[in-house]
Amino acid sequence: MPYRINITEIWNNLRIKQAAMLYSASFAGIPLSIFTSIVFTRFLGPQGYGDFSFIDSLFDFAIIIFPAGLFFAGNRALLLNKEPVKARQYYGATLVYLFLLFLVMTVCLVAYAFVDPNLAAKGLDRFFLMLIPAGWIFLLRPYFDNMLHADNRIHDLAATRFLPKVFTFSAALLIYYFAGGFAGNRLTVIWAIYLLAFLVVYLFVFFRIRVSFNNLGKRMQEIRAHHQNYGVHLYVGNLFSAGAISLTGILISYFSANNTGVGFFALAVAISRPMALIPGVVATTWFKDFAEKQSIPARLASVTILLTLFAFAGLYLLAGPFVRFFYSDAFLPVIPLVHLAGIGMTLYGAGIFFSRFLEAHGHGKPVRNIHIAMGMALLTGNLLLIPTLGVTGAAIAMIIASAVYAGGMWWHYRKVKVEAERKRSAELKELGAEN
Repeated sequence: MPYRINITEIWNNLRIKQAAMLYSASFAGIPLSIFTSIVFTRFLGPQGYGDFSFIDSLFDFAIIIFPAGLFFAGNRALLLNKEPVKARQYYGATLVYLFLLFLVMTVCLVAYAFVDPNLAAKGLDRFFLMLIPAGWIFLLRPYFDNMLHADNRIHDLAATRFLPKVFTFSAALLIYYFAGGFAGNRLTVIWAIYLLAFLVVYLFVFFRIRVSFNNLGKRMQEIRAHHQNYGVHLYVGNLFSAGAISLTGILISYFSANNTGVGFFALAVAISRPMALIPGVVATTWFKDFAEKQSIPARLASVTILLTLFAFAGLYLLAGPFVRFFYSDAFLPVIPLVHLAGIGMTLYGAGIFFSRFLEAHGHGKPVRNIHIAMGMALLTGNLLLIPTLGVTGAAIAMIIASAVYAGGMWWHYRKVKVEAERKRSAELKELGAEN
């Protein structure tokens, strides 16, 4: 009898509903982000937008270094937990770790602001110091990304990803209609909007979670245990891979007379981000289910690949007309960067897809090693290519590193799958022999 697709059965599947909701929230945020970037680039200009992107890269790099793997440990504790009351306590214990980490981050960033010649040369040292007290808001981004998807709070996760874009979009509309002749510090206005949007949404999500600080010492001790055998491994790998990604914009700045190229690269990555978004959303939604499966369902993988390829074709065809229509002629160099970044993001998304399965099964060390390999490839590529090819070299280095990442995750996933099948086959043979 031929297999028939039951549309009603598919729609009633909870995970499919969650995936559709999370992806819809993420995808709906893309046009909002794009419109916001259009207004911001016109409001700030190429160099001002580059300054914004450069400072954002510094904080992105900071929130990769300073969590020290404790958010990954909180993720693991929540994933293995089955008790709602205890889950709220894990949120509270991890939040305490967040503020301790923020104190360390503040001291290090202040020291950096005083010794970095690039910040002073571009006139951003005092402005950066002014933003440091808000650094805990940046730390909440990885906190929620790790905790909410492990606890399968997909609605709240979608809110942290979508609602800040709604607020910044609304603010961008006000700027577009009423602030065209603003003569003050425009960079300050943009950063105030940016931080306030995230703060409001994060406080709203905390209200929904009802974080508990009961049994704080015990929960913090349990998280430390997960940190030692799991979180620290992912942290080291993430430090190399995500750290190298954030470092890309910083390196572009260091090898350039101004930050215009930083803005071009950030814009290209933002436009091409949906390529990584599709497999990332699917894997995040099925994260808890992966922990109970020996392999990724073939149908799930096939649908994910088809959706990603379709999106890539749309990106390649529409990137040029889109940039020409919505941005000024000063941003035309972004078009070829989008084409290159789209390839890199597609490969990176494939790596995320397999990585989530491995993380769900506790394979922290191999995931760490693959992240390290990716980070080393990206850092090496950036140091070799950016001085000679500029921002184009950064995009090429991104493709090379993403290929290393995707290939490494797929290879280890295949290894885990074969081992699980071999173990299952041995168990069936042993059971047959007993009968």
